[in-house]
Amino acid sequence: MEKLETLINYIIGELVETKEEIRITYDLIDDTITFKVSVAQGEMGRVIGKNGLTANSIRGVMQAAGVKDRLNVNVEFVD
Repeated sequence: MEKLETLINYIIGELVETKEEIRITYDLIDDTITFKVSVAQGEMGRVIGKNGLTANSIRGVMQAAGVKDRLNVNVEFVD
């Protein structure tokens, strides 16, 4: 679990300028973990990317990282 938190914090931190405003929470229900990500106002576009490509890539990386721990990983972006 800690590795997944570290990973998503790193990824989001590399995309935004205002790192101190990154807020990531998670809910763990059975074998599914859902990360909820919010960033500084005006920076969500950097995280979502054009046509949502960056957001989908983040989701893909996180899902792959969860396989080892047999977790289904979801990532939600909260504005």
